[in-house]
Amino acid sequence: MRLRVLLPLLVFGLIAVIAVLIPAAQSIADSRTQQIALQRTAALDHVVQRARTALVQDDGDGLQGYVERFHAVYGESVLVLDADGDAVASAGDLLRDARVDELVTAASRALPQLSLPRVSPWGPSTSLVAVPVIAAGDLSAGVVVLAVDLRDGQADVSRAWAVIVMVGVLLLSALMAASVLWTRWILRPVRALDAAVADVTAHRDPPPLRPSGPPELRHLSRAFVAMADEVETSLEQQRGFVADASHQLRTPLAAIRLRVDALARDGETADDLAAVDDDLDRLEYTVNRMLTLANAEHRASAQSQGRDDARDEGAPRECTVTAAELAARHQDRLRSAGQTLVAVPGAAVTIPCGRADLDEMVDVLLDNAAKYAGPAAEVRVTLAQDATGIRLLVEDSGTRLTDRDLAHMGTRFWRAGREATPSGTGLGLAIVAQLMRAAGGRLDLARSALGGLAARLVWERP
Repeated sequence: MRLRVLLPLLVFGLIAVIAVLIPAAQSIADSRTQQIALQRTAALDHVVQRARTALVQDDGDGLQGYVERFHAVYGESVLVLDADGDAVASAGDLLRDARVDELVTAASRALPQLSLPRVSPWGPSTSLVAVPVIAAGDLSAGVVVLAVDLRDGQADVSRAWAVIVMVGVLLLSALMAASVLWTRWILRPVRALDAAVADVTAHRDPPPLRPSGPPELRHLSRAFVAMADEVETSLEQQRGFVADASHQLRTPLAAIRLRVDALARDGETADDLAAVDDDLDRLEYTVNRMLTLANAEHRASAQSQGRDDARDEGAPRECTVTAAELAARHQDRLRSAGQTLVAVPGAAVTIPCGRADLDEMVDVLLDNAAKYAGPAAEVRVTLAQDATGIRLLVEDSGTRLTDRDLAHMGTRFWRAGREATPSGTGLGLAIVAQLMRAAGGRLDLARSALGGLAARLVWERP
C-alpha cells in the first residue's frame, strides 16, 4: 500500500520538476545564444566598416592585416569577398564550400545572415554568419563571412544545466523525503489497525492504539478500540455466563437429586422416578460438559493472548505416550459396542499437551466413534511425528456419516443421529477444539479413507 501511495506522488512530482526545469534550461541556452549573436554582430560591424573602406580604396593589404588581428583576438575564421565573389582577405581555416556559397549568395542581396542555432552541449561547435558590405546606393560591395566559435557558450550552458540538474535532484530528493514522511504519517494508523485486527482475529489483546494521522483515521482508531473492547467484553461475559450458569445449576440439581433419591420407589411412581433419574443424569452430565467447555475456552483465550494458565497452575505442559497407551483403556468400551479398536504401532512421541487434556480429547473422539460408527466398525488410532509436526489421528470405518453431518461437526449441542443415539450433549468436539487451541494445536475434521470420520489433532512445528 505504501508503494501505491508513493508512486503517484513521485510520478507527479517528477513531471512537475521536469515541467519547470526544461523551460529554464531552454531559456538559459536561448539567452546565451542571443548574447553570442549580439557580441558577434558588434564585432562584424567593425570588420564590415574596414572592408568597405578597403574595397573602396583598394587597400587589400590593410584589410588582410586587420582580419589577421581579428582572428588572433577572437580565434574565429574570417573571409572577406568582393562583389564578384573573389576572396579579398581571409584568416583561419574557413574554406569555400556549398554552405559558404549559399550564405554569400543570400548576403549579397543585402540580407544579413546572422541566425545562430541554440547553443547546447551536444550542438555544433561553430556556426557560419554572413553580413553584406553596403557601399553607395545601398548596393552590396562584398560580403564578410565569419565562423562563430560556440565552444565557450557551450561550456557556459553545460555548467548552467549541471546546476539545474543538481537543483532538480535536490527538489526530487526533498519531494521524495516529504512524500515518504507524508505517506508514513498517513499509513501509520492503517498499519496499526491492521495489526490490531490480526490480534483480535487471533483472540489476542491488541496493543494500545494511539490515535495518529489524519482526523478521519484518528476517529477510526478510536472507534476500533471501542469496538474491540465491546467485543472482548461481550465474549468474556458470554464465557462468564456459561461458567456461572453451570455452577449455579449444580446446586439445585444436587438438591433435586437428594429429594428424588429420598422418594419411595415402589408402586406406580417407580417408572416415573426412574425416568426422572435418567433426566437428572443427563442434565448433570450436560452441566459438567458446559463447565469443561467454559474452562477450555478460557484457557484457549489465555493461550492466544500469550498467557499460559497451565504453567501458572503448575500443571504438566507435555507428555510422552504411544498410540497403544492412549487406546488401551478404551478397548472394553468399543468391544462392547461391537467395534474393533486398532492402535497403529509406533514409537513414543512427546506431545506439547498435558496428559489429562490429552486423555480428555481421546475419550471424546473414541466415545463418538463408539456411539456413531456403528457395529462391526473398525476404529484406528495413529500417533506420528515428522519434520512438520505431530499428528494424532482417530478414524473409523463407519457408514453413518453423511456429508451434511460432516459440515456440522464441531457445532455446539449438535449431534448426529439424535433419534438413534439420544445420549450425549453435542459439546464433545467443541471441547476438543478449545483444548487444542489451549495446547497450541488445532483440530481437523474430514472424511476418513476408511469411510467414516477422521479427527486429526495437529501440533505444527514453528
